[in-house]
Amino acid sequence: MQWQNDRMFPAFEYDGRVLDAVESPSMTRDELVAFSSLQGIVNRSGVRILLLDMMCDQGGDTWPRTMGLSYRRTYYYSVMQKYASVADGVVLYSEQHSKHYINLACSAASTMNAIPMTRPVYEALRMHGVTLRILEDLTALTMETPREIYTYLYERYWHKNTHHIIVSQNPDEVFHIRDLIAAVGCAVVFLENRNEDDRNVYRRFLADMTPGQSVAIGWYTEERSGITATTEYGLSTVPGDLYCNFTVYAQNKPITLRPEGEVKPLENKMYVALFVSDGDNIQYIQRYMRKYWEQQEKSRGKACINWTISPALCEVAPDMLNYYYAHSTDKDCFVSGPSGFGYAMPVNTLQEEIDAKNYVRDDALFAEYVKLSNRYFEKSGLRAVTVWDNLTENQRRIYAEHAPYLYGLTVQLFTDDRESISSRAENGMPIKQLTPCYSTTVEHLSKVLHREYHAWDQTAPKFVAAQYSVWGELTPDRVAELEATLKALSGDRVEFVRADSFFQMMRMQ
Repeated sequence: MQWQNDRMFPAFEYDGRVLDAVESPSMTRDELVAFSSLQGIVNRSGVRILLLDMMCDQGGDTWPRTMGLSYRRTYYYSVMQKYASVADGVVLYSEQHSKHYINLACSAASTMNAIPMTRPVYEALRMHGVTLRILEDLTALTMETPREIYTYLYERYWHKNTHHIIVSQNPDEVFHIRDLIAAVGCAVVFLENRNEDDRNVYRRFLADMTPGQSVAIGWYTEERSGITATTEYGLSTVPGDLYCNFTVYAQNKPITLRPEGEVKPLENKMYVALFVSDGDNIQYIQRYMRKYWEQQEKSRGKACINWTISPALCEVAPDMLNYYYAHSTDKDCFVSGPSGFGYAMPVNTLQEEIDAKNYVRDDALFAEYVKLSNRYFEKSGLRAVTVWDNLTENQRRIYAEHAPYLYGLTVQLFTDDRESISSRAENGMPIKQLTPCYSTTVEHLSKVLHREYHAWDQTAPKFVAAQYSVWGELTPDRVAELEATLKALSGDRVEFVRADSFFQMMRMQ
């Protein structure tokens, strides 16, 4: 495992040998917890174990084949027999009082080079000829609430866990990301951040982490309360609660960047940059996006579309990023998902179960996040970023000052469809509101773009940024049809463009 100072996530070395692979459906819930933890311990010294998640949208062996990995399917207990001696022992746990003991056991075991196990799995392993020393027995604990369990974790183990990465993971997701936890010594928590008492427990962990050097990975009970909890401390979250084989795909490989889009002389046109969510989510990139990308292969390239993707892929899965780049067209442009390296929400604009306010109270903390993001914009060649939801004036200046690699950025805002933000930071960096911000239907997107066209006085170029959800009915074919309709209506004075070209043309005004 390589974890240099310039990396937020470690890299794991694969030397070309045949990996031992086990299919996820062949294991019970408890066996999956033990297996994925052993995977992390073993792969730390060189990739040896592969988990085939056969429930993935694109199939469990798609990415291993893409990466050219050699592997053989084998039996779970055969793998345990072969590698168990690499661990120093086990941490026993039970879900009798709460499922959150899975997370407690994984966090504790990660500090001891140990495997978390239930008593039945431990006894089954003994029947297969392997007896490991019990380093810690958590089965006598009787705490029942997550708040109690994670307070216990904080007070007993957190000082031994790495503070570079924290995992927020539902205990029901028994094997996703758990190899990473075991490999690097992470703590894994899952608290209800809409509850102030629970949030205060999570804050204790976050307060010990360092903006620009630390990151969260996983997901939360609810999106905005979790994301704003980390953003409050100048940190971000790489969404990935269903991501698997972290210690297989995180390698130290160069990224082959795509050429930038052509910047033509400005004409008196309405230029449209159309963005697609939800590429900040590495599990989406690993799973659904691959399936969608192949399904739309014949449609992509008919119109310019800007695909959000995670800058963290440079380290988390460079082969995945290179795959999308290599299989893209000249009209496929990649931009950063919100709001840079990992999902951060500097200003929440929605009134939900948490209050709507700026969650970064210290601009210095936010500057560290933006500096970190700029490093990964450069590594991944991403020239634009989509920010959820909004930015204060100071935060706009911070992007302009500390993310010079960007050509521009969009803000989500989640207001109605009226365009209310189109501005520039002090260095001329364009900031554009997405209008609409999150369309799911052809009818809605068409309605807004037609309205924007009819509101244009045609005395100067107009720039419109829009976004649609990948989970809706819009496809590259339908986008191309919409562009053709607008071109016919306008006499060819509406043009869909790449985001890198879009923002550079905005700078010409």
